[in-house]
Amino acid sequence: FLGGAGAIFVTVLILFTTFGATNTTILMPPRLYYAMAKEGLFFRWASYIHPVYNTPSKALVIQCIWASVLVLSGSFDQLTDMLVFASFIFYGATALGVFILRVREPQVHRPYKAWGYPIVPALFIIFCVALVIITFLGKPREAMIGMTLMLTGVPFYWFWTRRSNTASR
Repeated sequence: FLGGAGAIFVTVLILFTTFGATNTTILMPPRLYYAMAKEGLFFRWASYIHPVYNTPSKALVIQCIWASVLVLSGSFDQLTDMLVFASFIFYGATALGVFILRVREPQVHRPYKAWGYPIVPALFIIFCVALVIITFLGKPREAMIGMTLMLTGVPFYWFWTRRSNTASR
């Protein structure tokens, strides 16, 4: 339709969205570690803020180490398959939470409305379930590794919540 100029334009758009997604993927986890540390759900030292750069520098080091382990563990394609599999389980669960909260707490004021409720969130949940099933059937090894990595967080969560509850008493 637009020829070579259209191809360049689309390539540049894809490049910008990829940088945006990568930026989020790199910058968000250290802030999550920081917030977890502030809540008593992670090592307290991970909440350290660098005095000059005002960043969670120790949490950034944790993210750097984890990213290095992941890079050395397999190919980029394997990593994205594991990430997509695990992520869409959580995305679908989050969308399901919209329905659960509307049933359990119908009287709560909701300043943000779920667009297209109930159809759009329901379609999103169906999409998430389909993507998880397709990934599991198409790449069972990556899906199982992703599931295993995800489930290894459960004992850590139990440990930190128990530790946090004990410390608050």
